[in-house]
Amino acid sequence: MNRPTPVSPPAMDADTDAEVAIDLEGLLRRLHLPTIRRLLPEYATLAAQEGWSHRDFLARLIAEEVANRNNTRIQKSARRARFPSLKTIEDFDFTYQTSLKRQALGPFLDPDFVAQGRNLILLGPSGTGKTHLCCAIAYRAIQHGHHARFVRACDLIDDLASASKDGRLREATATYLEPPVLIIDEVGYLHHADTAANVLYGLVDARHQQRRPILFTTNKPPTVWGDVLHDHQLAEAILDRVLERGSLIELRGRSYRTKHHRGATTDG
Repeated sequence: MNRPTPVSPPAMDADTDAEVAIDLEGLLRRLHLPTIRRLLPEYATLAAQEGWSHRDFLARLIAEEVANRNNTRIQKSARRARFPSLKTIEDFDFTYQTSLKRQALGPFLDPDFVAQGRNLILLGPSGTGKTHLCCAIAYRAIQHGHHARFVRACDLIDDLASASKDGRLREATATYLEPPVLIIDEVGYLHHADTAANVLYGLVDARHQQRRPILFTTNKPPTVWGDVLHDHQLAEAILDRVLERGSLIELRGRSYRTKHHRGATTDG
């Protein structure tokens, strides 16, 4: 069995009899390993003090490099997702929003959530945490290695309706097909274009076929989506595809946005 040939250090200079050091920092820079390059002096000192083996020394440096790259990837993906603000499931106050138990969201926080193509509709009045939860689910998917995209329903529908008029619907739809997780926020909050059902159906159907999750927030129950989208049959077809591998969760109770007013009293 052939053994790998070790890389030899530079040869001794015959005239000066001085060893030329390997430019380790330069090599790490060429290999794009900035975290190892930054931590190398500190870890070399720790290794000498604590008696790390060569293997442990190398393993710890590589682990730091991998962790830093993963954090950088998560930050970049979160920016690309265009969340209105970064929310996590740990930030959500389940003691205030008592109509929902965290266990109900378990399937959407699982690493297999994207692969299984689960959809979710969060229904409830304004301020009950629907957008927070959708962004938190999408952020967890990003942590698991996926990409996500946030878009408000009115902006999505207007974009697709405009593209349809210009003969660019296929290309515009592809933009919203690309991210593994898509959040469509505030269905029914504002008046939607007359072609809303047509353009939304095409996107939902395509993502359904590709088993790519959609997370909806809405203040309108599914029974009136036909009125909201201006086509009862297509609205029914949209919901049929969304809920085949999805769930509808209703949030009730007080608004987070006005919780600081709840304890206020007035005179007179």
